[in-house]
Amino acid sequence: MYKIREYANGLRLITKKMPHVSSASLGIWVNTGSRNESARLNGVSHYLEHLLFKGSRRFSGDEIKESIEGRGGSLNAFTAEENTCYYAKFLGRHLEKVATVLTDMVLYPLLRPRDIEKERTVIIEEIKMYKDLPQFQVQEIYDAIMWPGHALGRSIAGTIKSVSALRRREIAAYHGQWYRPASVVVSCAGDLEETLLDAFLVRAFGRHKGTREAPIDVFTDPAKTPSVKIVSKDIEQTNLVIGFPAFERTHKDRYILGVLHVLFGGNMSSRLFNEVREKRGLAYAISSHVKKLKDNGIFFVTAGVDSKNFLEATRVILKETARLKKDGVRAGELKRAKDFLTAQSIMTLDDTMDHMLWMGDSLLNTGTVQTKEELRRRIARVTAADVVRVARQVMAAPRMRVAAVGPKVAREETAVRKAVTAFTRS
Repeated sequence: MYKIREYANGLRLITKKMPHVSSASLGIWVNTGSRNESARLNGVSHYLEHLLFKGSRRFSGDEIKESIEGRGGSLNAFTAEENTCYYAKFLGRHLEKVATVLTDMVLYPLLRPRDIEKERTVIIEEIKMYKDLPQFQVQEIYDAIMWPGHALGRSIAGTIKSVSALRRREIAAYHGQWYRPASVVVSCAGDLEETLLDAFLVRAFGRHKGTREAPIDVFTDPAKTPSVKIVSKDIEQTNLVIGFPAFERTHKDRYILGVLHVLFGGNMSSRLFNEVREKRGLAYAISSHVKKLKDNGIFFVTAGVDSKNFLEATRVILKETARLKKDGVRAGELKRAKDFLTAQSIMTLDDTMDHMLWMGDSLLNTGTVQTKEELRRRIARVTAADVVRVARQVMAAPRMRVAAVGPKVAREETAVRKAVTAFTRS
């Protein structure tokens, strides 16, 4: 069971006391990310995440790190399309100290000009690093053609141009707009004193007023034909992404899509792993993925292949996609996929950090959190007919997006487009 409390100013707390563990994990989730940014401010969420570690009202940058790491804990943060999270894992007896550090970071960052300028250089180097890594570059290309003209299609880190142009007043204004109680969920799992954390949050957030959040910019997909973008780059391997628009976080068929993902490319027993890697030796890395957002999502396949095998690997992936939609699912592979998804979902919740992340993400983005038993029941209900129905709905040819980065692969674009056209007729 989860304990959830909503305070008068809109702040929400969710806790899960886990017997027989000595650690606790605490996360402060903020309901903003790169999709809340204008093109002018692209990268500000990620920039702000970096700056919060540079010093707050009560703690210097060194003290932030030493206060937690000096007690044997760890801390970090991440920025995604829709959320930013600051989190730590530590021995449960240090809960109040860790909560003090994290809340002071989140509520009262110094945002000193010298830190902003220093971190600007760091982030620009980070952006350059991603550009040098083809597996990241191809994902950015794919996102841009999946969500054209929308914030979701822009890089979470921003661009060198946008990061170079950001000013302190804009960063501070963004913090003031979003880092407020109504946009925050505090999530804690493990060895914790729930009454202590509750009382602490009343003191820490009580003076801050709740403000209504701005609505998200909903993405409407105008595309009626597939999109293909292939970029040549002087590297050793070609990285490929093939995918489709899929379901939002709360869609009724999200568990069916999860089972489809597992049996299609989610593990070493999956169809793609067996066909592309084991039988044909076309790729070292091949897998499918699901990303769920508030109003939409994507289902996609990634692969790293020898460039001479790029076209063949693309054709095999498309062939396996068509075969799944046409021929259906075998009883044995369905059972394996359901058992795998159930076990992975439940085992993940044995760890305090993973449990905290699960709770915070669920409450912030869906307003609820499901129990292990609810997860088990929903997955158990999935049938072979359900998987085929969802495969035919999601893997619709007109909605396909294909992106690739590799040496001299642009010359294969015409052949790839022909393969995509053949898939639309299958």
